Amino acid sequence: MVDMPSMDKKWLALLCALSLPVHSASEFVDNNVLTVAAEKNNLAEKSVFLEIDRFKQQQILVGEYGRILVRKGSDSEWLQANVPVQTTITAVDIIDENIAWAVGHQGVILKTTDGGNNWIKVFDGLQLTGLLKTSLEQQVADLTVQFERAEAGSVDEDILDELEMLLDDASYKLEDLTDNTGIEISFFDVLFTTPDYGLVIGAYGAMLETNNGGNSWQYVGYQVPNPEGFHLNALTTDANNNIYVVGEAGLGMATSNQGKSWRSLNIDYLGSLFGIEVNGSSLYSYGLRGNMFASQDQGESWQHLDTGVSNHIFSADWLNNEELLLVGAGGLKLVYNGHTFANISKNSQRIDITSVKIIDDRVITTGLRGWQASTKSELVQGGLK
Repeated sequence: MVDMPSMDKKWLALLCALSLPVHSASEFVDNNVLTVAAEKNNLAEKSVFLEIDRFKQQQILVGEYGRILVRKGSDSEWLQANVPVQTTITAVDIIDENIAWAVGHQGVILKTTDGGNNWIKVFDGLQLTGLLKTSLEQQVADLTVQFERAEAGSVDEDILDELEMLLDDASYKLEDLTDNTGIEISFFDVLFTTPDYGLVIGAYGAMLETNNGGNSWQYVGYQVPNPEGFHLNALTTDANNNIYVVGEAGLGMATSNQGKSWRSLNIDYLGSLFGIEVNGSSLYSYGLRGNMFASQDQGESWQHLDTGVSNHIFSADWLNNEELLLVGAGGLKLVYNGHTFANISKNSQRIDITSVKIIDDRVITTGLRGWQASTKSELVQGGLK
């Protein structure tokens, strides 16, 4: 199953629940969401939030209309941050007590250097169009040289046909670029593995890379094993500095050398994967209709796990060293202990949960009606101990 165009995992839930219209890039430009600051609102805590991240006790929520909330501890009040855009923010990655990155629709990349209180826009879809053009021009030039050399030599016809097809595809994409092409691309996740090296991923196979702490960005989406341009939904890394990416149509890939080369993850699945978690040498990826997969060999092979549910799984975090809490559509709360699943969802709580983060004994979730907090003990139901 292929996702709707430019829909990330959270907006799939929102569209299902609210039947929101899909706006065009030109509408967003007309509304100045890239240049007008997010409005302050006393009811901001009840907004739609799509992701939460934490660093020690510090927490940051990101969501619709450019709303970002920050607090320094689980018992402190949320403060609405100063954000220079009104576009939807889909993901956040906190680096330390001062620096964090956030990404969103219309190709937006934001940065804070004061712990999340104030954000600056360092990149948007207008700049993305330029990167796409440069990358495609280089790709066309390289493929032209390869094709001409192959045509002049004695190469297999299948190889020649493949090079010609790749060249035609790159040329078509280059010709099809418009000034607003980049604004039509939403970013879905951001990950910095060092203060200098970071990746941003999103719709239509978009992938940006920085090697200098975000001072400049390169478009590398055409250099990874994703020829169909499937949406890229989630990033994670492990203790060995491997970076993993999952996305639409069961797509998975990994790099062990900061993006210099990538390998495909052979996940036998045609639906979308919305997240991937690491626990020691184990990997777990999850997505549409309760599908979940496990790997014990850094993604070389995968086993399908029977979760016992058909709800979309949007997010997960570790309750402890062994138990993974998964959340998703219809208020799904599912605990996996490495062997069995316990569905601890409550019939009275059917609102989609978009993300979850465990902070000491607190379980913080985000969704269509803001954020919620509970203790681990309050989740006890159906086998959670």
